[in-house]
Amino acid sequence: MKSIVALLIISVCVGSTADAQKRTKKPAPRSRGTITQPSSTAVNKPRIIGSAVVIITKNGDRIAGELLELTAYSVRIRANNLESTIALDTIASLSLGGAPAPNTGADQPAVPVRADFAPDAETALRFFHNLAANLKTGVDYTEYGRQLAELRRAGERFISKYSSTDNASEARVVSLVAGALTDYSWARILWTLKFGRTSDGTIGEADSPTVVDVLTLYPDLRAAAAAGQRLSAEKLLAGVWRKASEKVDRARTLLAPHR
Repeated sequence: MKSIVALLIISVCVGSTADAQKRTKKPAPRSRGTITQPSSTAVNKPRIIGSAVVIITKNGDRIAGELLELTAYSVRIRANNLESTIALDTIASLSLGGAPAPNTGADQPAVPVRADFAPDAETALRFFHNLAANLKTGVDYTEYGRQLAELRRAGERFISKYSSTDNASEARVVSLVAGALTDYSWARILWTLKFGRTSDGTIGEADSPTVVDVLTLYPDLRAAAAAGQRLSAEKLLAGVWRKASEKVDRARTLLAPHR
C-alpha cells in the first residue's frame, strides 16, 4: 500500500456559506449545504467508530487501521500511528472488524440492512430520482427551489432516523444520501450566484465559499467548467447535478439485494 495514503481529500461524497450551509454534528454524515439535521439523533457516536477497518481502494491499495470518522464524503482512519482521510468514491470495498476485504471492485453492502431500512431509503431516494428526471426535461430556478425543499424534507427525515446506525451498509447509504443532498443544495447556491454577477454566465471562486468547496471536493469539474479565468455556471451546475445522480445510483445499487 502507498505510504499510508497521505491525506486523500478529493471527490465526493464539503465550507459553509453564511446563508445556506451548516455543519451537522458527529456522527451524522456531514452534508454542508442548506441542510440542518436534528441534534437529538447525533448525540452519541455510532458504535462502528473505533472499530478495526480494512479498506481496498479502487487503485488496489489495501489499508488497515482503526476507524476514526465516517462522513458523507470520506473515511478517516489511523494506521501505524498516522491518520489518513480516504474519499468514499475511491474505495472499492470496506470491511469492519479487521476481516480481510475482498478486492472485488463491487460497491456492495458488507452486511444485511434492517427490514425497514430499504423501504425508508427507497422513499427518500424517490425524491432524488424525480428531481434528476425533471432536470433532464428542464426546470426553472423557482421550480428547482420548490422541488429541492421537498427533497430536503424527505432526505433529512431519512438521515435523522438512521444517522446513528452501527450497521456499515446502512451508514454507507446514509452517507450517499447526505452527499447527494449537499450537492443539490450547493447547486441552488451556484444557480443563485449566476444572477447579478456577470453578463457572460460565469462565476469565480471569490464569489462564494461554495464555489471553493465544490472545486475542492470535485477537482475534475474545474477543467470541465473552465471559461478563461472563471467558470461557466451552467457547466459547473451540470457537473454538480451529475455527482448527485451518481451517488443516488450507487445507493440504489447497494439497496438492490434488499428489495
